[in-house]
Amino acid sequence: MKFEKDIIIIVSQKIMDDLKNCVNNASPNEACGLIFGDIKEIQVSEGFQYHYIARKFECLESDKKSPVAFLIENIERLNKVWQNAAQKYNLRLISIFHSHPAGSSPSGVDHNNMVYLDNCGNRAFKNQIWTIMDAHNFNLNGYIYYHEEIMEVVVEINK
Repeated sequence: MKFEKDIIIIVSQKIMDDLKNCVNNASPNEACGLIFGDIKEIQVSEGFQYHYIARKFECLESDKKSPVAFLIENIERLNKVWQNAAQKYNLRLISIFHSHPAGSSPSGVDHNNMVYLDNCGNRAFKNQIWTIMDAHNFNLNGYIYYHEEIMEVVVEINK
C-alpha cells in the first residue's frame, strides 16, 4: 500500500479520547462515527500539503452489531448529525471512523465501501479519509481512496 505524505489528519488528544470511548462502548462490536473539521491547504517546499484538522467527533451506534463490520442505515439520523456539524459548528465531514477488533488496516469490505462512496456522486464523500482504530491497542491509522487506489495518510496526534 502506498503512503501519501502530503495528506495529514490532525487529531487532538480530546478527540482521540472520544474515539477510544466510542470503541470501548461498542465492544466487542465495531465502533463507528464521523469526524468533522476543516481542511487547510499548506504550502511547503515540495508543493502543498493538505491538513484535515479534526474539531468534533460524533460516535454513532452501528445498525449492524458485529465484531467484523459496521453499518449506518439510519439516513435521517446521519443527516441530522451532519447538518448539526455544518450549521452549528461550521464544520465539514473529514473522516469516517470505525474500529477493528485487531489491526487498523482496511478490510476487503472497507476497500469496497471506500471505492463505492468515492464514486457515489456525493461530493462530501469524495477523497474522504477513513480512520480505523485497533480496539486492542487503540492504534489509529488513516486511509484515503485517491487516484483509484487506497493510500495510507499521516495521522498526527496533538497532545
